[in-house]
Amino acid sequence: MANMHHMNTRPDRPNTHRTAAGQATVDLAVLNLDDTGVIRDCSQSCAQLFGYRPDELVGIRVSQLLPQLPEQDLVQDGRIHARLAYLCHCGIAFQARHRDGRHFASELFINRLDAHNVVVLVRVLATDKPVGLTRPIH
Repeated sequence: MANMHHMNTRPDRPNTHRTAAGQATVDLAVLNLDDTGVIRDCSQSCAQLFGYRPDELVGIRVSQLLPQLPEQDLVQDGRIHARLAYLCHCGIAFQARHRDGRHFASELFINRLDAHNVVVLVRVLATDKPVGLTRPIH
């Protein structure tokens, strides 16, 4: 069975919001990674959230988008990296990086699908919430 960390399924948290001009913007992206943190696939919403087309992200390390994620394997001893799982469970804000260099606060939900597949949901947080981490996780 998959090991889910901090997954929120509340209907009052939609995946899009409206800008002042009334345009819908996406605030949730899905990244499918291998257990070493290399992106295998991702949702179309990555284009709006991170500024990359999904095909541009395939093959790069997720730490390029989420600098605090560890450079080492995300799966250790058959489980999600222990400290990362704990921080996600606590709802700590992670820094996410847009292609243009802008940073934004995000909340991560991590699920190990099988021995070599990890899915990361990245949700944009309100701009008034400070990023809880300033250094990579070790």
